Amino acid sequence: MAGQVTIEVDGDDVVVLGRDVVNDRVARLFFLGSLGAIAIDGGWRCPRRRRPLSQLVVRINTFLESKGWKVSRDGLVNDEVERALERKRSFQRTREAAEALLSGRAIIDIDAVEGTLETQGWRNERRLLPHQKQGVVHALTATNAANFSVPGAGKTATTIAVAATHVASGTVEVVLVIGPLSCFAPWEHETAVALGSQLRTRRVRGSAAERRAAYKAVRPRDIVLVSYATAASDRISLIDLCQNYRTMLVVDESHRVKRFQGGTWAPALVAIAKEARVRIILSGTPMPQSGKDLYTQLNILWPDGELTGPRDGFAVRVDRDFGSLLQDIRPFMSRTPKHALGLAPYTITRHDVPLAGTQAEIYELIESYFRKRVVGIEMWAEKIEALRRGRPIRLLQAASNPEVLNRKDANYRLPRLENSSASLMERLVRYREHETPAKTVYALRLLDRFAAEGRKVVCWSNFIANLDHFARGVRERAIECFQVDGRIAAGSEPTIGSSTSDEEPETRERVIERFLDTKGAAVLVANPASCSESISLHRSCWIAIYLDRTYDCALFLQSIDRIHRLGLPLGVQVEVHILNATLDGRGTIDQLVDSSLLQKEETMLQLLQGAELATFSTSEDPLDAAEGNEDDLAALLRFLLGEAS
Repeated sequence: MAGQVTIEVDGDDVVVLGRDVVNDRVARLFFLGSLGAIAIDGGWRCPRRRRPLSQLVVRINTFLESKGWKVSRDGLVNDEVERALERKRSFQRTREAAEALLSGRAIIDIDAVEGTLETQGWRNERRLLPHQKQGVVHALTATNAANFSVPGAGKTATTIAVAATHVASGTVEVVLVIGPLSCFAPWEHETAVALGSQLRTRRVRGSAAERRAAYKAVRPRDIVLVSYATAASDRISLIDLCQNYRTMLVVDESHRVKRFQGGTWAPALVAIAKEARVRIILSGTPMPQSGKDLYTQLNILWPDGELTGPRDGFAVRVDRDFGSLLQDIRPFMSRTPKHALGLAPYTITRHDVPLAGTQAEIYELIESYFRKRVVGIEMWAEKIEALRRGRPIRLLQAASNPEVLNRKDANYRLPRLENSSASLMERLVRYREHETPAKTVYALRLLDRFAAEGRKVVCWSNFIANLDHFARGVRERAIECFQVDGRIAAGSEPTIGSSTSDEEPETRERVIERFLDTKGAAVLVANPASCSESISLHRSCWIAIYLDRTYDCALFLQSIDRIHRLGLPLGVQVEVHILNATLDGRGTIDQLVDSSLLQKEETMLQLLQGAELATFSTSEDPLDAAEGNEDDLAALLRFLLGEAS
C-alpha cells in the first residue's frame, strides 16, 4: 500500500520526500530514468533543467497519484497542480461542447451573436453568409479553434466577427494577429469594411525601438498585426502583451509554422499561445506535406499538448492511424468546402499557339537534346533519371519564351542554359534581337480586346525573365501595367536596424491595390508563387491569362483562387485563358502539362477545396513540383521517344 509523499519546490528543483517512494522499484525507474533525479535522504531532488517548473511539478504529481500515493503539496506546488487540473477540466468542457455542436446541439445562438455584432457596429457590407455563421458559432463554442476553410471562404471576416463578439462580452480586450506580411492588408481592409473604426488595426514594424513603442501604445479594442519573423524576435514583448491584456491570438496562414521539430517560429508561437486567453488558427492548406504539419498548429491551440500528446506519439499516430487522429481533433476544427461558397463556375478557354521561326527551331533543338540524353540507355528507370537530370523545365521555358534560357532563375535555382550545341547557343544569343515569342504576341492580342472593353486581367508566368519581357510589351501598348514577383517585398517591414525614410518601400500589396483601384483597363503581370496566399484580386479582376504552366497543380489551382473567391460581384463570369504551344500542328510539352493537370485536378480539388482534411504530399522544392512526378516524367519520355498514343 503506497504511503504519504510530500512535494516541495526548492529553488529550481522539485523535492519529493517519502520513504516509500525511495524504495519502490517503479518510482526509482521514473525518478532516475525519466527525470534524472538525484537520490537524497528520504526522497528525490528533481532538477528543472530546461523544463518549465510548473510542467515538472504537474508531471511528478500525476505520476504519484496514478500509483496510489497520497500527495501533500506546498503552496506553490499546489497552485501549479490546481492550475493544471483546471486546464484539463476546461479542455474537457470545451471538447464536450464542441462535440455537441457536431451532433447538431449548438449552445451558441447565432441570432444573439448577430445582435451583439450589430451593437458593435457590424455593417451590412459584410453580412455573414451561412457558412461564416457556422464558423463563428464553432469558434465561440470550441474557444480555441482551427478554421481550415478553403482559400477564398472569408476566414478573415469570420474571425473578425468572433473577435468582436469576444470584445463585446469582455472575454477579450486585444486581438493579436501573427501571420505573413501579405495578410496585413486583408485584415486592415476587412476590419474597416465590417466594423469601421470600432476595432483599430495596428501594424508592428520598424526598428526594435519602434516596435517596443508600438507595443506600449496598444490599447483595448486594438487588432495588433505582427509578422512571424517579428513574433520570433519579440517573443518576450508579446508574452508581456498577453499578460497585460486579455488577448485573443490569431495565427493566420498557420501552415507556415508546420515544422515538426526545430526552427524558431514554432517555439515562439507556442510560448506566446500559453499566455493568450483565446486562440484561433487559420489556414486553407493546413497539411501541405503530411499529417505531421498539424503538430505545431494544434499545440498553438492547446499549448499543453491536449490535442497532440507527446511529439513522438503524434508522429506514430500520423503514420499508423491518421484517421483516428483526425477524429480526435475534429471537434476543434471547422472546414468549409468551396462548393458551399455558392460561386458560379469559372470558364476555361484553351488557345493553341503555333511556334514559328527561331523559337520553333530552339524548341526542336532542346527536344532533340533530351532525346539524345535517353537514347542508348536500356533501363527505363535510368532513362527517367537522365531526363530529370537534364531539367525538363527547359522545354517549358522554350515554349514560353526562349529568352529566359539566357538568364538564371532564382526561384528554380537554375543557371542560364549552357549547351554543347553551337547551333542552339547561336540562336539563343541572338533571339531577343530578332523575334517576339509566339505566346507573347498571342496574349497581347487578347489583351487588346480586353483593354478595349475596359477590363482588368492578371497574366501569369512562372519565369521572372518572362514577366519582365511581357510587362514591357504591355506598356508599349499604353495599357496600365503592374508587376508582382518575388523581388518585391510581401509587406512593409524594413530590415531591423535600417534607417527610416519618408518614402515607403514598394510592396506587393501596394502594387496590387493600385492595380485594383485603377479605373478602366489594367494588367497585373505576376508569377503564381508570389501570390499563392493572402492575395485577393476578385474585387475588380475576373480574367486570367496563363502564358505558361508547370506540373504543379496546387499552385495552378491556388492562382485561380485569387480571382474566383467569396465576394465576387453578382453576375460576374470568371474567365481563365490557357495558352498551349504547338509545333507543326503537333503538341508540345504544354499539352503534356495540360493533360497531367486535368488528371490531377479532380484529386487536388478534393484536397484543396473539399470538405475533408487531407495532405497534398507535394514536394517542398519548387523545381521538383514544377517538373512533375514519376508519371509526368514517364509521359514526357514516351512523348520524346515517339511512343505516346
